[in-house]
Amino acid sequence: MNATITLAGADWLLPLVGSLLLASMSLILLRLWRGPSQADRAVAIDALTLLGVAALVLFSLWQSQRVLLDVAVLLALLSFIGSAAYALLFSKTHDQEPPQ
Repeated sequence: MNATITLAGADWLLPLVGSLLLASMSLILLRLWRGPSQADRAVAIDALTLLGVAALVLFSLWQSQRVLLDVAVLLALLSFIGSAAYALLFSKTHDQEPPQ
């Protein structure tokens, strides 16, 4: 059985959400470029991957492709693993006591 689900207001809602995602991506790219510390840049990369997941879900809704949802979940998992690894690395470099 092949069921089709339609999104109410998709003709105006999906372009609006897409334009908001692009605006958010441009602001985050600015933070990535100008970020004063490495932690700011890491958070910006994490936010970009989150917006990438949202863009994949939006594109999946627009094209009615369920496979793209699997790709979005995989990207979210990889982003989480990368963020956790960076947080572990960042905490180890700052937890060391200075020599006396």
